[in-house]
Amino acid sequence: MRSTGGWFLHPPSPDAEARLFCLPYAGTGASSYRRWPSRIGELEVCAVQPPGREGRIREAPYETFDAFAEGVAEALRPYLDRPYALFGHCMGALLGHALAARLETLEVCRPSLLVVSSAKVPHEPPERRYRPPRPGLKGVFHPSMTDAQFAGEIQAVVDGTGGGEVLPELVPLAVRVLRNDVEMCFRYTATGPRRLTSPITAIGWTDDPETAPADMSQWHAYGSVRQRVLAGGKLTYLSAPAALTRLIDEEFTEAITDAASNGSGAAS
Repeated sequence: MRSTGGWFLHPPSPDAEARLFCLPYAGTGASSYRRWPSRIGELEVCAVQPPGREGRIREAPYETFDAFAEGVAEALRPYLDRPYALFGHCMGALLGHALAARLETLEVCRPSLLVVSSAKVPHEPPERRYRPPRPGLKGVFHPSMTDAQFAGEIQAVVDGTGGGEVLPELVPLAVRVLRNDVEMCFRYTATGPRRLTSPITAIGWTDDPETAPADMSQWHAYGSVRQRVLAGGKLTYLSAPAALTRLIDEEFTEAITDAASNGSGAAS
């Protein structure tokens, strides 16, 4: 049985009016949101820590999106007693969609909003051939990559965020987490769009070399979608720029207002 502890970077506050559950980017954990504010408007920022990474590195990681969605839905259940939203970037967006779909099958309140950032839609399969990185463009991850190639990609991400050199003793653990995430993505098979009842905000970034803002238009097949474009690159979201936090606040407020006016709410 999996541990039920350590699911958050910081425990959710019982006084929060609403919550924003943030899901990890491939190869990272909850600490990837350490530069985010504790609150965005009325939303308390709750960075989710799945097993198998960072402080939970000794636990077995999820190997499929369905297992992730089932496990995290149960872990979040005690905290879904008030309005909430989900946020995911890149692989985290796919995790967010899988989680939102799972929550719709349970007797819990559904997300008031799902925010997906820089992610191709779930039913579009990942590129099947490894493409080495070129200047200004990270390589496309592939299970056939060597540990050295994965380590190089990890260092490239750290360089891009000004984090300095990855400690040599931590490289094998980091590679293990990233490899598992990549393999999980390649095992994921969605035959077509799975529409959600929760509204979706799809964010593209002007300087993203992997997922162009136009690619985010495919999310319209997944439900009621508002498409937005922000200035920045693939990893700009890590610093929680004001344009992003303002957008999340505005989109969540509008989603709550629309639900109230329609008399629908977010409950199942």
